Amino acid sequence: MDENKKEKIDTVTETESTAETATSTTEQTDTTPVTDPAEKETVSESDQTANDNDTEDENDSALNSFLSREQENKVKPASKRKPILILIIAVAAVAILVTLLIVLLSRPQKGQETIPEAALSLQVNDDGVHEAKVAVDENGKIEQNGTGSLLTYVPSQIKKIDVENQDGSFSVTAETPSGEATVYKIVGFEKYPMQNGIADEIAKHSSEITFSRIIETNANLADFGLEEPRATAKVTYTDDTSSIIRIGNEAAGEAGTYVAFGTSKDVYLVNNTDVQSFLYSVNNFISLSITDTMQDSENAAFSKATISGTHYDDDIVLVPNKDEAIEAAYLLQEPLSVPANAIEANDIAGNIRGLYAESVVCVNPSDDQLDSYGLSKPYAQINASYPDTDITLRSSAPKDDGIVYVYNPDKNVIYSIQLAAVCWAKSSVELLMPETPMNAKLRYIDEINFSAGETDFTLDVTTKVETTTDDSGNEQENATSTASYNGKDLNTDDFNVFFQNITMIKNLGAADSDGKDKVMTVTFRYTTDRSADTLTVYSGSDSSKYILEYNGKTVGTVSKTYINSLIEGADNLIAGKTVAGL
Repeated sequence: MDENKKEKIDTVTETESTAETATSTTEQTDTTPVTDPAEKETVSESDQTANDNDTEDENDSALNSFLSREQENKVKPASKRKPILILIIAVAAVAILVTLLIVLLSRPQKGQETIPEAALSLQVNDDGVHEAKVAVDENGKIEQNGTGSLLTYVPSQIKKIDVENQDGSFSVTAETPSGEATVYKIVGFEKYPMQNGIADEIAKHSSEITFSRIIETNANLADFGLEEPRATAKVTYTDDTSSIIRIGNEAAGEAGTYVAFGTSKDVYLVNNTDVQSFLYSVNNFISLSITDTMQDSENAAFSKATISGTHYDDDIVLVPNKDEAIEAAYLLQEPLSVPANAIEANDIAGNIRGLYAESVVCVNPSDDQLDSYGLSKPYAQINASYPDTDITLRSSAPKDDGIVYVYNPDKNVIYSIQLAAVCWAKSSVELLMPETPMNAKLRYIDEINFSAGETDFTLDVTTKVETTTDDSGNEQENATSTASYNGKDLNTDDFNVFFQNITMIKNLGAADSDGKDKVMTVTFRYTTDRSADTLTVYSGSDSSKYILEYNGKTVGTVSKTYINSLIEGADNLIAGKTVAGL
């Protein structure tokens, strides 16, 4: 320990001894504790000495001095007032430590230094073009590097943005009526709705350019990809001045993008996202909405949808089910007439209106472009008629990554979208086959014909409907159905179970062979004007499945175990025995 530090410690120790003596003397004459002013003065002088040496080493030494002093205090002879003295010393030590901590934390840390502003001046040349002049010394070196701004406009002061890049060229016009939002248009593509936010993005980047540093003055532009820039933008403002922005290569490590401004060869480093919009093509500005959403719920459902294309052997026609006798949202009309699979039909219906693309691929495509994207003779096409509009969409065959190209002739735009979002482009008659073909409503059944081997009977069904009114005045219909065989009423519970077993006959998928021997036949006749529906079960080559035929058309397969149990239940129903639910 050096002499100065030792002297400070000795001084504090001597002061403490004096304070103890004074305190002891006072105790003999007065019970009120008194603190010697000399003690305060000496400690304050010591504190001031520590603060005057404001370096990290001195702060550490000061801390060690007080810690050493505390150790010395601990070995002093005990006195009656020692707890008070220790408290005074502890408070003083804490105060010093807090002061030291504040000093240390207030110092600039590494990497937190304030970045200076670059020394440059902005001006407009005789041609009305904005320029930036970097301040350099007599040796041509940058006087002060750092951050800065090349433009300080706002988007509402822009009249036009002309961009030329590797994808072509485009022009965006801007008009800001008094007190209203700016309206942007793409020259030559005014009839195409624009994607929200894209025009605002390029306008923002065209009105204010901020750089993080100056890379080089009077540079060899080829070194930075600026001799043949990736993009060049000319921006015209409402004050009839203009700016030229050239976009070069990206710097290593995603540090930014090299930019040249005006006509000079000075190179600046700009954030990548602040120049990305200058690399866009027209496609980036066009709305990603393939089809518009409905404005009224009454227009939500199509009256007819036809699916065709090279993917399909036959056209598929779907219509909404308006027959209250059966449980189905949609009916398959062609190539055969069956209730449509609920999941597949609903997916198709939901993949027509309100479609949103991943990207715009081509605007106003030529015949050659349609052909190149596989849309001249589409892989799939859907034509859907709605109360308020007709929609036609074409789809290409899916690529390996699951992307398809979709063309909307009304908008004359080709889009890219995931195949899963347009399931009508990958559907099939097999997928549209009903999961439960005989899913009818009991209240509309008039007669059930059942035949299986030696079992052959007809059930007459009667339904009574009563209307009740609840406490709130709401009317509710309650239907009760009963069945009879040869004039004899059957047990209602057993009949209901038997009927439910028929409606729950589940289609297990396409058959791999034609039906052979007839196993069972069920026919529903209705109280409505709906024609009778007949389900026929045939044996096939599969040892565990039968073949299902609905109204004379093969629709799939069914479990042998299920059908055999259903036949057993039919025998029990006629015999007056309990029918088990399947």
